[in-house]
Amino acid sequence: MVADSSGGDGPGRRGLIRAIGTGIGATVGIAGTGVAAGDRDEPVSVTFGDQQSAGDAVTVAMVVTDVDVVVTVRHESRGELGRTEVEAETLVEGLEIPLTEPIGAETELELAVDAYQRSSGNGLARDTATVAFDGSLEVVAGLETRLVEADPDAGFDYPYYLYAPARLADAEATPMLVEPTNTGTATDEFDRHLEAADRTVEDGIGREIADALSSPFLVPVFPRPQRNPVSGDHYVHQLDDTTMAIDDGNLERVDLQLLAMVDDARNRLEERGYAVDDGIMLNGFSAAGNFVDRFAALHPEVVRSVTAGGLNGMAILPLEEAKGRRLAYHIGVANLEEVTGEPFDLEAFREVDQFRYMGELDNNDTIPFDDAWTDDELRETALAVYGHDIQRERFPFCKAVYDEVGVDAVFRSYEDVGHTPRPARADLVEFHERSLAGDDVDEIRADLGGNVPNLRAYIDHEPREPSVGEQVAFDATRSAVWDRDLVEYEWEFGDETATGDLVTHTFEDRGAHNVRLTATDDAGETYEDVVQIRVGSTPADEKPGFGLASGIAALGGFGYLLTRRLARDA
Repeated sequence: MVADSSGGDGPGRRGLIRAIGTGIGATVGIAGTGVAAGDRDEPVSVTFGDQQSAGDAVTVAMVVTDVDVVVTVRHESRGELGRTEVEAETLVEGLEIPLTEPIGAETELELAVDAYQRSSGNGLARDTATVAFDGSLEVVAGLETRLVEADPDAGFDYPYYLYAPARLADAEATPMLVEPTNTGTATDEFDRHLEAADRTVEDGIGREIADALSSPFLVPVFPRPQRNPVSGDHYVHQLDDTTMAIDDGNLERVDLQLLAMVDDARNRLEERGYAVDDGIMLNGFSAAGNFVDRFAALHPEVVRSVTAGGLNGMAILPLEEAKGRRLAYHIGVANLEEVTGEPFDLEAFREVDQFRYMGELDNNDTIPFDDAWTDDELRETALAVYGHDIQRERFPFCKAVYDEVGVDAVFRSYEDVGHTPRPARADLVEFHERSLAGDDVDEIRADLGGNVPNLRAYIDHEPREPSVGEQVAFDATRSAVWDRDLVEYEWEFGDETATGDLVTHTFEDRGAHNVRLTATDDAGETYEDVVQIRVGSTPADEKPGFGLASGIAALGGFGYLLTRRLARDA
């Protein structure tokens, strides 16, 4: 059996149908068995033949791959025309790749299909073919990237870049997508901010999202000054508290300037017959991620969806107080009316579809830097409320708050990933796409792997699949309650109990064992978590290769607990 992806799922790895079985000259294996096409020696092969197209997609005859790949269609002068992803251990026949910009003219193009390994970006396979486009599509012309100069009379004192992809005439209008500039450093050389914005609009992830959704794309060019017109402790690209406090000059209320840019861009496009839907979508990473995260709290009434990554684990909290602390902007919303003249609109914020993500290995932290935290009291509040550890305290704490308040949000951590948005690219496109389609965020969370642990009581353990007589380390240190402190931990193993946040237990019988953790907070409230552990029949001292090394490994529970204790207390 071969998988035909030519249905309506569109691009994205979840839009591809996995194939299991045999097909035309190929064997498709279940994960782990390998994929072969004849006597194929390479890990990936693609077959791309001459064809005709109406102008909205091209078809790759076959893709066979052992690894996760990104499959692209390119033209020598037009660049990339479309892409999709194929999972490892897959054979796909008739892989349809939608074109990001439909081709309405009658023409023939020599196109290349390339397969790149998703994890490394290395090219693994290529094939070329001639595609004859029949000119039958009615297409609304897009707008090539252009710089719109500052227009103080229209409400913005800085320029912005605008791009709009061509789209089918019968396609529904979509909102404007906005991704702020992130120069990466403070500088008074405005050309460097222009260059950073140009890279964003031409090659950034926001461009991929805009092309995939046929949405216009706006990149504001706000500076991050070093001395002029304000000092470097105004982190404009993060939309921090000092930036929002600017009350005169060109950088006053950059949030309102951005809204004015969006209105100006919408009018320009609609004058060209290019319809734009109401509201805006936001995307950003690192400083730009902080910008869009905070902007969504400032103006939730206009934001449809937001994807924000690399946030130091600290999303803005839709709260006025937590853990006995008043949460001023940019931690929370206690003083938002003082900052903007309008109170925080929690109901509107709840309606914004939100995707927050971090790399599991991302330790990029702004807390030590004075340009991000000019107010020492605000910094101390951040540490007291969010915690010190980005991964184990801050990000799960934010998720717990958003869950408690009822905000439609997905919190995702990417394994073995540092401070980069690249592994999230397909998920960012899919999130905005499904948000526009009106999909429930709970369903999106399930599909995109919202995997940041629920706080309150939380059990972690190692090894994951122990044997009879093997010591298992149990860890409750990721348990937490967003507005209280946990003070007691009680464990039930069936044959005995234990107390403490880090404990060990040895199972003497094979089979399934339920382990229950009850955590108690400083107000006397209790929270429970239960996991089922399957214990194998082979005792630890009878496992193959048992000797000095295995004996040390059998004592791994103690080492695991020590490591976690040291990491937690560091």
